[in-house]
Amino acid sequence: MAWDKADKTIEDLVNQRGTKLWTQMNDNSKATKNRDLFVSQYGGFFKQEGRYWVWVSAVTLHNGYWLKRVDTGEKTFFTNMAEFAKAQGMTSNKICELLNGKRKTYKGWTAVELRPVKDSVAPNIKLKAPKKKQTRSTKTVTFVDLQTNAIFTINNLSEFAKNNSLDYSKIKKLANGKCKTYKNLKLYNPLEQYKESPEPK
Repeated sequence: MAWDKADKTIEDLVNQRGTKLWTQMNDNSKATKNRDLFVSQYGGFFKQEGRYWVWVSAVTLHNGYWLKRVDTGEKTFFTNMAEFAKAQGMTSNKICELLNGKRKTYKGWTAVELRPVKDSVAPNIKLKAPKKKQTRSTKTVTFVDLQTNAIFTINNLSEFAKNNSLDYSKIKKLANGKCKTYKNLKLYNPLEQYKESPEPK
């Protein structure tokens, strides 16, 4: 059975290793320029993870947080406050105080930008990422015509039913094995011809 692949978002294409877009952002002499052009068009930013660059979308950027080291000025972006706090030996409440401006530094970290978070009067409003398009999966089906014994393969069951004035719901039941025959059609089973053959001794 051959199944169609679901549509991919721009985030999938730019961050999935091996795609043309990913290659332009990573394994290309013009990668830096390509990343700048990409950000100018789609927003967000690129962060380096190991040898490669990963795009953080504008939606993820809005929903995430920035802190920086007091000593080096190095900025760090994160989306899960609880996980980040645990990894750094911090608490989420104290991080909120940094982001809200109630605390200047905490364990060597300071806020990159002040923003209302959690217990503030104006909480951080989460944006939703666009949903992926859902595509209906199609499968290849092979039928045999009981009158002519002709064997043929159908790639689009709906189109086949329409072109041959057949009931789609019934032809679909036949394709799924829920009925044996319909309009002199039957699911093709290549092993059926051996059904009546005696088993070898």
